[in-house]
Amino acid sequence: MIQVRGLKVKYGNETALSNINLYIPKNSTCAIIGPSGCGKTTLLYALAGLIQPQSGQVLINGEELKSVRKKTGVILQDMGLLPWKKVWNNVALGLKVRGLDKEVIANKVNSILDEMDMLAHKDKYPGQLSGGQKQRVAIARTLVTEPDLLLLDEASSALDEITKEHIQNLILRIYKKNPVTLVMVTHSIEEAVFLGQKIIIMGKGKIEYQVENPCFGDENNRLNSDFYNTCLEVRKKLGAVL
Repeated sequence: MIQVRGLKVKYGNETALSNINLYIPKNSTCAIIGPSGCGKTTLLYALAGLIQPQSGQVLINGEELKSVRKKTGVILQDMGLLPWKKVWNNVALGLKVRGLDKEVIANKVNSILDEMDMLAHKDKYPGQLSGGQKQRVAIARTLVTEPDLLLLDEASSALDEITKEHIQNLILRIYKKNPVTLVMVTHSIEEAVFLGQKIIIMGKGKIEYQVENPCFGDENNRLNSDFYNTCLEVRKKLGAVL
């Protein structure tokens, strides 16, 4: 699904990414973790086609990425909800831009809001919602366009721990029901281990370690010692790059 070859990104004279090589299989999940300023978000934006590299390639389904891709969904840290639009219209926006029939849009929006347990809130504005509810709307708005690649940038970082776990469980359930290729940037070791089949540990502008995660796929993983053993392995490798 995703193949990154020799990727280099610079901001002025500063190198943000240097010789990144990465393969992410179709319909798998990958968590990217590392210290602030190591290039995690830059890598995610390169996968989204939002920034262009100085050299190297990003290939998705064998095709080189040159710009923003229609089948890629992106959920940013600030969620990007339009505060002047109600929940229903926020979710419908991407479908309206695509010119879908009104009845098709209504069916898709109502269905995804029901799946997110947000249908009862469809006539509220984002400012009337809790942080977790806003995140559900942001996820709904992205998933309603049926992407095959989903990119998340610190999607739950602003939430309290209990709400954060609920959102992580929701993302896992959605993935298991309708698998997509999912790549997420996080500062949380536990979130990386809970949601990433592959865990990428970055140092300054490069990939230092790749960990294959044996604990992926069970909502009850947080109760298992193997989960925390994997967290410890990631923590040790992360400590080596700090």
